[in-house]
Amino acid sequence: MATGLPRSDTARSLENLLGMDKSVVHATESHKVFHGQGLEFKKLSYSVIKKQKKDNEWIKKQAYLLHDMTGQAMRGEIMAIMGPSGAGKSTFLDALAGRIARGSLQGSVSVDGRPVSTSYMKKVSSYVMQDDQLFPMLTVFETFMFAAEVRLSPSISKAEKKIRVYELIEQLGLQSTTHTFIGDEGRRGVSGGERRRVSIGVDIIHKPSLLFLDEPTSGLDSTSAYSVVEKVKDIARGGSIVLMTIHQPSYRIQMLLDRITVLARGRLVYMGSPTALPAHLSGFGRPVPDGENSMEYLLDVIKEYDESTIGLDPLIFYQSEGIKPDQVEATPIRRVKTPSHTPHRNTIPLRSQAFSRGNQTPGRHSVQLEYFEDDDEEDFDNSLEPEMPTSHHGIPSHISTPSVVNPSPDAFFAPSYEEFQLDGFDEPVVDHGPEYANPWLREVAVLSWRTALNVIRTPELFLSREIVLTVMALVLSTLFKKLSESDFKTINKLLNFYIFSVCLVFFSSNDAVPTFIQERFIFIRETSHNAYRASSYVISSLIVYLPFFAVQGFTFAIITKLILHLKSNLFNFGMILFASLITTNAYVMLVSALVPSYITGYAVVIATTALFFLTCGFFLKRTQIPLVWRWLHYISAIKYPFEAMLTNEFKGTKCYNGNYGDLSPGPLGNVTFSELHNTVDPSHSCLLFGEDVLSSMDIQMESIWYDIAILLAWGVLYRLLFYVVLRFYSKNERK
Repeated sequence: MATGLPRSDTARSLENLLGMDKSVVHATESHKVFHGQGLEFKKLSYSVIKKQKKDNEWIKKQAYLLHDMTGQAMRGEIMAIMGPSGAGKSTFLDALAGRIARGSLQGSVSVDGRPVSTSYMKKVSSYVMQDDQLFPMLTVFETFMFAAEVRLSPSISKAEKKIRVYELIEQLGLQSTTHTFIGDEGRRGVSGGERRRVSIGVDIIHKPSLLFLDEPTSGLDSTSAYSVVEKVKDIARGGSIVLMTIHQPSYRIQMLLDRITVLARGRLVYMGSPTALPAHLSGFGRPVPDGENSMEYLLDVIKEYDESTIGLDPLIFYQSEGIKPDQVEATPIRRVKTPSHTPHRNTIPLRSQAFSRGNQTPGRHSVQLEYFEDDDEEDFDNSLEPEMPTSHHGIPSHISTPSVVNPSPDAFFAPSYEEFQLDGFDEPVVDHGPEYANPWLREVAVLSWRTALNVIRTPELFLSREIVLTVMALVLSTLFKKLSESDFKTINKLLNFYIFSVCLVFFSSNDAVPTFIQERFIFIRETSHNAYRASSYVISSLIVYLPFFAVQGFTFAIITKLILHLKSNLFNFGMILFASLITTNAYVMLVSALVPSYITGYAVVIATTALFFLTCGFFLKRTQIPLVWRWLHYISAIKYPFEAMLTNEFKGTKCYNGNYGDLSPGPLGNVTFSELHNTVDPSHSCLLFGEDVLSSMDIQMESIWYDIAILLAWGVLYRLLFYVVLRFYSKNERK
């Protein structure tokens, strides 16, 4: 069989001496393995537990998304991962990048011949996601500068970091857009191809040894896609190991690829040079027709076999062991469609009867497995739980292969190696340097700088709330008049004014719901490879927001105090509103981190805020709330600022006179006289003291700062829970 590939003298002599079939020699040379170089993976398998229906009952089944993947990606080269939809491309990339939780992934991964751990992989690699998650109001230079600040050591001066940034901009061909905003759907910025190159640049600022890219050309025109892959090629030439998933690359892009890995249903169909693919297909007995693209033709062949009664076995075994199909397997027959009520199944015999004739390996058993696409939502067949299969991949150990020269690794991180545990065992504790490039305080400073820059350039984030509070303060000042008078009608007006003020502050904070939801994917991308700590993000955002909260709270307090001539202390009034804004913002951020979309976030925030409003003590006093729901009164975040405002207004010997009928109907209800009446002169003509109002409203703690402290304690708790969610539940990791 003519393969069209030069064969080594070693392979040729072995063929003559051992009578080895030429197809085996072809498999050997199209899939050379240089042990101890680049990224090697052996017997990677990934299974998940899915549900299937049996006898009207749901039972759990084990399904394999990756099966027995063995191969290598060389340093200085691009390895493209290809295959039809549902082949497991992204799953395979995640498995190599250490983004799959332990327990379900089996196999081993090593770099330059040394096993590595997931923590080490995060330090020396970068992962570029398919979607460009960038801040639209930062320029290209500022985006790269922030990446340099958090990913590079603080021992590198700022001038050196700027040099690194300008070199990266030149390397990616972004000189004309250096000071252009990234932009988004509502703001004009860089083009799609330039945005994709910026996303890549953010993750290579620290010169990672490994670069993983998930569909870097998705959504781009052919010219932009070629430009992106061309820049990725330059990165690989610099000494990095580059692996990327790609869907139907153009011929020009194919010529930039050094190796391709073609998958089908989580199994390896081809691994080798793109230029060797025509010879591979020819040796398989399916030569590429004239004028057709070899990669596209291979995908057509995969689909043909996948839909046939034979399955993918002929392609799998030809790649792994060089076993040629006989005449029956070379002309697959299309599988008859199953009835609509029968769940879809693709049963693939590990070694078919046709392969067994004259090629049966002693001790190897025929096993049937079920393979499911990772996006398959159909019910599964009611067969037995599949066994973990075994197969032989790679090259016979007695065939020697030439070695290649490794690029110098001096430009990359070189911490000590440790074992990459994929089978659930405990990872050995090995000190391989700090987990993060910068100390905590520096991370807070850099993140605060970026957050402040975003807030200044996106004034609608806080200017809208400032305008709302200012306008509503003026409107309320015209609706509630003569609040400085000392009659009974004024008491009801004051109670209504203060409860509305608190609710206005809480409901006006709902605009913060989409803030973190928009940033969540950026946070996940940046922290997935230890750019900074989750605690740094939480604290930095609070530090930047505090001055804005203070301005908003005191603006409302000053306007209403001056126009309505309130008797309350202005500073205390402003501090209550300030603390309320801090707490409600923390609560909204927590909800935003838990919900999948801003629509759900709005619904949750509005519903819970309304519940806090109902149980704060204005509509139903503590003793009037049913015992089973009374705990809601104490967790109501509106209770504490409302009581603090009433205490600030009514505490003391402020006197009110009038007709008791003016108090009803109203929130005061039955008047409860305080002990103050027992201490004042009986000849005093005051019918109702301010203390009586507090007593009637069932306010037991008459300390403003005590209420503020409890309110801020709730804010701290919300922030702490927000951190926990970010730290432990906002991970881009498969289960």
